[in-house]
Amino acid sequence: MSLKPILSSLALLLPSIALADAMNEHMVDPDDGQFDMSGYLSKVPSGFLPVPSLITEPAVGTGLALGALFFHESDEQRKQRTQGKALLPENISILGGAATENGTWAAAVGHLGFWLQDTVRYRGVLAYASPNLEFYSLPRTGELSKSVELNLKGPVVFQDLKYRLPGTKVFIGGRQLYRKVTSKLTHSPDLSRFPTAVQDFLQRQTDRSITTSGLGLVLEYDSRDNPFNPQKGYYYSSNYTVFDDSIGSDVDYASYQISGLNYWQLNDRWNLGLRLQMDAVNARGDKNLPPYVPPFIDLRGVPKSRYQGNRVGMAEVQLDYKLTPRWTLGAFTGTGRAADHVDQLGSAEVVNSYGTGFRYLITKRYGLVMGADIARGPEDTAVYIQTGSTW
Repeated sequence: MSLKPILSSLALLLPSIALADAMNEHMVDPDDGQFDMSGYLSKVPSGFLPVPSLITEPAVGTGLALGALFFHESDEQRKQRTQGKALLPENISILGGAATENGTWAAAVGHLGFWLQDTVRYRGVLAYASPNLEFYSLPRTGELSKSVELNLKGPVVFQDLKYRLPGTKVFIGGRQLYRKVTSKLTHSPDLSRFPTAVQDFLQRQTDRSITTSGLGLVLEYDSRDNPFNPQKGYYYSSNYTVFDDSIGSDVDYASYQISGLNYWQLNDRWNLGLRLQMDAVNARGDKNLPPYVPPFIDLRGVPKSRYQGNRVGMAEVQLDYKLTPRWTLGAFTGTGRAADHVDQLGSAEVVNSYGTGFRYLITKRYGLVMGADIARGPEDTAVYIQTGSTW
């Protein structure tokens, strides 16, 4: 998993903050005189990066997210003065909450650990959420003539722990995903308008709590120069997770993901990025997987859960131009397909998106950027507030 699943709900603190704050000695970079929160985050004991954001995700409507990032350096790191190379703090803590106009809300705490001089990496999230999502297809029932909105309420726990093979850029480790979700139909829809198979599925899956508990393996290769804002390098990740009643899961299935992030620094001004990803689930005797289990096309401009399938493939390319050492403009486009079987991907509907955005280097010490993207998909246009690496 990249940083995105942890930071995506966190947002942008524009550098046009009040001038009084900008004059604070901890919020101005002595090298270029620009607004920078490196000194505040590294020198003030209670310092944190506040990240308010407007939400325009098509799947849940407009809303507001509030978050905070806490950077924890080791005693040795506090003595270091970075000279052109971003510092990777030992620990980063995350707090966040969000709510939108369609009744969706969520609260979460997270942690990133880069321990023992980055030989051990940890990522973890504990969240409680109540999203209202529209589903346009259901497992084993196919496409719906009209979408169904479900409320999915409950806790989610995700964590992984990886160890770097000595002298390499390869990490191996394990992961855990736990969800206990109660699904309910919203707005009391008339189910008689759906085929019998759909009615039966919804009656089985709603108004009951379903636990999905999985354990898996992770294999990664990471040569990026900075995980928060890569300029060059590669990040290839694969994981395989088994959900089974022996570890507390109410449904038995397996999921896997293979992804590749590629970053090329073309010259001092231009950077090119390419993302490739394949997600899949395999039912293991359970024909009625919960509707939120199958993966979906995850592209900017495309609503979450809009295009689902047991096999999903995606590709996205982004070209960035550095206006100044701090300001960057970018343009991107992506494509994806979703199907129930891998041999059907070639004939599946093609979903495209495109957009543009900007980034500002908010903490030079850590190489952390913030910014916003506007993206257009087949049905919607949306604005995304970004913190850290987009992918």
